[in-house]
Amino acid sequence: MADAPHAPNGDASPNTFSAKDVPGPGKGFRVGEYVIDRSLGHGSMATVYLARDATGHEVALKVFQEGPGVSATMLERFRREAEASKKLRRHPNIMKVYATGHEGSYHYIVMEPVHNSRTFDDCITNTPMPIEDVVGVIIKIARALHFAHTRNIVHRDVKPTNIMMDEFGEPLLTDFGVAALIDWPTCTITGALTGTPLYMSPEQARAERAGPESDVYSLAVVLYEALTGVLPYSAQHAAPVKNVLDAVKNELPKRPRSHRKDISPDLEAVMMKALEKKPEDRYPDAEAFAHDLERALAGRHVTARLFSIKDRLLFLARQHDKAVAAGAAMLILLGVLTTYYQSKINAARYDALLNLAQLRSFALRMAQSERADSIMRQQAGAWPEIRIARRAMNRADWNTAAPLLESAIRLCRETGDTRTMAMAQLDLARLLSVTGDAEQAITLYREILANPDASPPVQNHALLEALILTLLNDQRQNALELISQHALPADNIFRNAILCLSGEMTIDRYQEQIAYLPRRLQNDAQMAIAIRHRMDGNQRAYTQQLRRTIQNSTPANDWPAPLARRLYEEAAP
Repeated sequence: MADAPHAPNGDASPNTFSAKDVPGPGKGFRVGEYVIDRSLGHGSMATVYLARDATGHEVALKVFQEGPGVSATMLERFRREAEASKKLRRHPNIMKVYATGHEGSYHYIVMEPVHNSRTFDDCITNTPMPIEDVVGVIIKIARALHFAHTRNIVHRDVKPTNIMMDEFGEPLLTDFGVAALIDWPTCTITGALTGTPLYMSPEQARAERAGPESDVYSLAVVLYEALTGVLPYSAQHAAPVKNVLDAVKNELPKRPRSHRKDISPDLEAVMMKALEKKPEDRYPDAEAFAHDLERALAGRHVTARLFSIKDRLLFLARQHDKAVAAGAAMLILLGVLTTYYQSKINAARYDALLNLAQLRSFALRMAQSERADSIMRQQAGAWPEIRIARRAMNRADWNTAAPLLESAIRLCRETGDTRTMAMAQLDLARLLSVTGDAEQAITLYREILANPDASPPVQNHALLEALILTLLNDQRQNALELISQHALPADNIFRNAILCLSGEMTIDRYQEQIAYLPRRLQNDAQMAIAIRHRMDGNQRAYTQQLRRTIQNSTPANDWPAPLARRLYEEAAP
């Protein structure tokens, strides 16, 4: 068998690849002793591939490539992740790392491949988990964090997507890309934020130093969301970053039991202590947090609160529940007899008062229930339905995704959340494009373009995709109206795609720029070139470009691959 191509070490050769030739290493590409099989996913700094080592065993290979646009800070963070991963490889709940290395412009980390894995975010979003199972996962991750802290490593980005669940249901802590190595000099600019805003601690939101207590806070936010379905603040996933940071720094967390009554008071106390605004008021370390969670699950007293005489009496009552139950039954019986004889004397007056009190109590409970439901609905918003719909679209399950997106749009209209509504409309327009309802899709795209609250990326996608649909349906007059009614995007990525579609930029010139685009936008560019070939009457180049768009999509249903697949099936002889 011929040798696989290897990572370049200076001089170009027939067996080497460059960033200009391909978007990234493909099947058969060699980095060190590892030969790439296929891509598994993309992160903010690197791409993870399924590869094989010299003995033929499968490994997960995380590759970071130096090149234009790659800062020294990004390279330093990847080096820190590699160093942190090597120090922590022995813990059973931290992703196993076999080796790290560097060849040419490629830096890599060799990890254990985890088959049939899901993120913890997928688990808590798609399938409700019992409280005991959720807390069990958090306990294991807390001990993994404590293991890292004792080796002078602070994760700084604990969130549901950085916790993987393997095929046996065991949690694995991943992604130490922004970890702080205490015995290394800092690579973070003074005053810069580290972490994900919705899960970061107040001190991180203030751009202050993050310590082990910061990871405890972030893990408590993950636990809160997993149990209640919402974050502990009024700001949720669709909120602007400024509002999120203000909430993290200043807003006191809402009590978990206000969302879910089957959370025990002890478990609530543990969560509230871990979510204290001041680091010194939280648990001293992640092991103490895990220990208190175990005590809460076992129904034992936790260290998270001081117990009054009333609390101690309740604890004794739980210990001697049979004797207390018998005494309570006697007291109830005595009370019933006393009430019975008193009611005979004052029947009319007491009946009237009792009926009035019951009516008032019922009216009060109904008002409180309606108000609580309204608050919960407003806090959660339409985002959970959008997330489930997107997962259905990734499976090409259009029948499941369509009603979810339509419901999300209605909810956004009711609550006035027009920014989130634009995101749901973009997803629904794409779905309609695939299922053949081009006119309704174009109508949705026009609504997005007329929405002043829609974010610039959403509007840019809407304009480009509306132009593609109108040109596919030979509505060139409508395409000209779209361009004349809306200014060209300031973002050169979308501007050049529209110039290519309008004929003001040649296909060859535009194709030269594709290799330098962010990977998530390269397929949009390939789709624009395909439509340009169709307009020029080059059917062969049109179908070839559609096939390239489909083949380069990772995952397989990443937009615009579903539309390209439908067009290719219609165009193929």
